[in-house]
Amino acid sequence: MKWLKYGAITFAGIIAIGVIVLHLMSYRAGAGKTTSIIEINRPPAAVWAWLEEKDKFKQWVSWTVDVQDSGPNGVGGKRRTTMKDPNMDNQLVQIDAVTTELVLHKHIKVAITTPMEMGFVGTVAYDLEDLGGRTRLKVDGDFKYTHWFASLLEPIITPSAQAKEDADLATLKRLAEAS
Repeated sequence: MKWLKYGAITFAGIIAIGVIVLHLMSYRAGAGKTTSIIEINRPPAAVWAWLEEKDKFKQWVSWTVDVQDSGPNGVGGKRRTTMKDPNMDNQLVQIDAVTTELVLHKHIKVAITTPMEMGFVGTVAYDLEDLGGRTRLKVDGDFKYTHWFASLLEPIITPSAQAKEDADLATLKRLAEAS
């Protein structure tokens, strides 16, 4: 019977160590940050259309099932993106974005909010650099996890978000260059 008690204590200790390690990792440099850079063989105005037009946006951002825009087409404009997240049993998730900065065909920054059960807020900045008929697109995300469980899992969520961002940008490149 002692071995059962020691086994339970050992198991609880392993779980506690795992939780502590995840918690400490969520304070590392770069926690909650993503950065992707891709070059697209299209001018910035053509790439911009893929960021701005909701029908084009839906084609390259994976998991997207609906996009609704409201407000001005510029600073203060709002976009609600509904996504079907395969990591959450295909649950529908709404992500709200408000444009906070805009320089036509060069830069757009949006503030992101999600429902409390998703537990994150942040910003995403898109910077387009004209390379003489080609575009270098840099995407920087900076997220804070507001739900305790999402915060605990940040060391797992952020690399997964980075991988999704990289895959989405590869899709954007393929679609933009084909159009």
